[in-house]
Amino acid sequence: MEKNLIIKINKNFFGFNNKNNKLNSILYVVENYSEFLQKNTINESKKKYFKKAIKKNTQLDIIYISEITDDIFEAVLLLKPSKIHRKSTIDQAAKAAKYIHNTTWNVNFSPKFNNEVIYDFLFGWGLSFYKFTIEKIKDNIKYLNLKSLEKFPLKLIEKCKSELTGIYIARNLINLPPNFLNPSEYEKQIFKVFKNEKVKLKVFRGKNFKKSFPLIDFVGRASEHEPRLIEITFNQTSKRKKPNVVLIGKGITFDSGGLDLKPSSSMLLMKKDMAGSAIAIALAKTIISLNYKINLKLLIPIAENFVSHKSMRPMDIVYSRNKTPVEIGNTDAEGRLILADTLTFSQESKSKPDLIVDFATLTGAARVALGTEMPAFFSNNKHITKTIIENSIKFVDPLWELPLFTSYERHLKNDNGSISSTGFSGTGGAITAALFLKKFVEKNINWVHIDLMGWNLHSRAGFPKGGEAMSFRAILESINELYN
Repeated sequence: MEKNLIIKINKNFFGFNNKNNKLNSILYVVENYSEFLQKNTINESKKKYFKKAIKKNTQLDIIYISEITDDIFEAVLLLKPSKIHRKSTIDQAAKAAKYIHNTTWNVNFSPKFNNEVIYDFLFGWGLSFYKFTIEKIKDNIKYLNLKSLEKFPLKLIEKCKSELTGIYIARNLINLPPNFLNPSEYEKQIFKVFKNEKVKLKVFRGKNFKKSFPLIDFVGRASEHEPRLIEITFNQTSKRKKPNVVLIGKGITFDSGGLDLKPSSSMLLMKKDMAGSAIAIALAKTIISLNYKINLKLLIPIAENFVSHKSMRPMDIVYSRNKTPVEIGNTDAEGRLILADTLTFSQESKSKPDLIVDFATLTGAARVALGTEMPAFFSNNKHITKTIIENSIKFVDPLWELPLFTSYERHLKNDNGSISSTGFSGTGGAITAALFLKKFVEKNINWVHIDLMGWNLHSRAGFPKGGEAMSFRAILESINELYN
């Protein structure tokens, strides 16, 4: 790791505090201006000023009605939640947080807004404070005073903070430069995330790793940093049987493409080839924080796909952990190889998983099909599929199902008795990749595979350019609904 470069990242700051102070500013959040004008607590002079200000209304629908001192204000924010889509409230809150004056605000929501709207406002506000920079971060003193939310449930505040923490963790990990997140350093970062949690941590690497995880080893052997598998286990102490959920994340800390070398333009974003693992880590952290009533296992296979005299070659044949002979197609399709061994390992315990979810920046084909902002997912369970789609819509976390079209399995078959890692179709790459992984999942195991971008190409309020926790909320809520 480079010691001369200091990376400044947000850790646990979302623009919230709990300081009740007579000197706090007041932010009225209303659905319409007439509602505010009817407030008995507002004197006539302020109402007159407000009526004049409406005519000069800002684009953001924030109107300052008084300035008590140089840093104490009263302001009205017009919030128009969509009856169809929660995204509207999140976006409006994120924009407001960006442009409102720096100070501490006691927030006063209209009684017309239910808890869902208030939650989305807090969530959008919190998202807007994320920043990743190698420069010194100036303290941002915009705060919402959460103690001013007298009737809003404390549990929902804590849930909101836990969600935001998870998203921040994922973004931070994805945004780290590759020289800060080689396999050795990634192991340290993961341990930091879980150091205060009651979990069991185990690392597989070293002398016997090649024998135990041959495909992971094969992918990572060209790098000076040895490949490894991180296992984190969180078990509920209860006599009652709890569902077993496994999260798996592709942890390729940098992907050169191997001998099938990527062009330089395609290599620019390859520090984010571990985005799947970052999201799985963030999910596990949040699930533990929210104390879901499940037994949780997190598995992170980690490697660098580099070029050296040890690089894997196209048409090499390697026996996987479950003894399946795999012929290497394109060496740039390394993610499915490390996931294959990990999937096998995840099903070997006596307590079989009730659900396995794997996350990976796996194929360009998924991006061609759905664009960069909507991950593709595959599942072998219709009920789970339905739940994920519903939650992706409800929690503004887009996902779309692609089919496990079994007819395409023929593209993976070789005459020599092995299976090809990439297949020979040239089309339907996201589907053939999923079908390859499916061969390492037992028939009676519920499985979800998510093929995601993990990166915002452009900035918008609350969603800066850079690493993004795509699918995080949809899967978090789906696990809650199905197993908690």
